[in-house]
Amino acid sequence: MKANIIMNPHPMTLRPTDTVATAADRILKHHLRHLPVVDDQGRYLGTFSVYSLLKLTLPKAVLDKHGLDNVSFVTESVEDLAQRLGKRRDEPVKNWLNIHEVARPDTHAMEIMLLMLHGRTTSVPVVNKTNNRLEGIISFWDVLEKLVGENP
Repeated sequence: MKANIIMNPHPMTLRPTDTVATAADRILKHHLRHLPVVDDQGRYLGTFSVYSLLKLTLPKAVLDKHGLDNVSFVTESVEDLAQRLGKRRDEPVKNWLNIHEVARPDTHAMEIMLLMLHGRTTSVPVVNKTNNRLEGIISFWDVLEKLVGENP
């Protein structure tokens, strides 16, 4: 089975100029983890995700890859975290994209599952090789439905 059979060919997307607030609203409203970001020609630029929101919310010291192993002393409240995110709400999503490996329409399902596993992601964008246009997206749920036979 190939990507073009499994994928959602009409995923919800964002534009690079959409705001963090718009992205957060869509993620919450539609229970999404990842939103592909495309330009005016439909070319895939990256993904804004719940991980992007976490990066915007957590203190920089916690995120530093050479930083803290233990953050139990950080005593920020939920209100503090919400305030930090609120200050970033008008920023464009293009500043917070995650770039993952992509599948092609003819990529086999096993390769897609490996992309998910190795990329630690629950969705893989399907992108046209010649023009980099987003063709669709494959979520963990799409794969699981095929595996358990709910949507053969």
